[in-house]
Amino acid sequence: MSRFQFVSPASPSGLLRVGDAERIAAHLRSGGLAILPTETGPLLAALATAVPAVRAAFAVKARPLTQPMHVACSGLAMAGEYAHLSEAARRLLGRFTPGPLSVVVRQRPTLPDELVTAGGMVGVRIPDHPATLQVIAATGAPVTATSVNRSGEEGQPVDPTSLERLDWGDTDPVPVVDDPTAVRFTRPSTLVRLVGAELEVLRPGPISAEDLARALADPAGSAA
Repeated sequence: MSRFQFVSPASPSGLLRVGDAERIAAHLRSGGLAILPTETGPLLAALATAVPAVRAAFAVKARPLTQPMHVACSGLAMAGEYAHLSEAARRLLGRFTPGPLSVVVRQRPTLPDELVTAGGMVGVRIPDHPATLQVIAATGAPVTATSVNRSGEEGQPVDPTSLERLDWGDTDPVPVVDDPTAVRFTRPSTLVRLVGAELEVLRPGPISAEDLARALADPAGSAA
């Protein structure tokens, strides 16, 4: 059996067939890994609420356990179940996502106190790809939002030869949602930390600090 099971979006909207989305979601819920497309590159997904699944993602990347992974949600409702979203956080996520923005906020007890969180904080992302949001929504919980690469190295192309260079160990066959048109940004998402209304840019990215500041100052940027 092949290590990777490739599937492509089946509709002009970029969505997967419902059966494919449900199959990948069930695989994630059972503790498996998947590769999903985003606007900044492929994402290595593991169920963020399951420590063994997240540990498997760390092992594939040879990533130190002291460097938590961010989580990807399907929307504000899911993000609010797993993180405390202040008005400022909702305003930024509502204005700039789905898209290349990750916001570090206080976690809720629904997330484990390790691997995807640190010091009571978690990085939240809502990626910009219909199939990825579809799978996360079908999974019913956030997944890890980390690039497909060995820690400290460049991201891997989504092809079997490149992916086999990573250490997949004894993981089950990995579903791969392949969309060559997905990537629209060459840099990782802009990463910010919010404590109350205070904004700190931790990693510059496609969304500028000036745009973020304007959104925070503009009441029309708030999200319901």
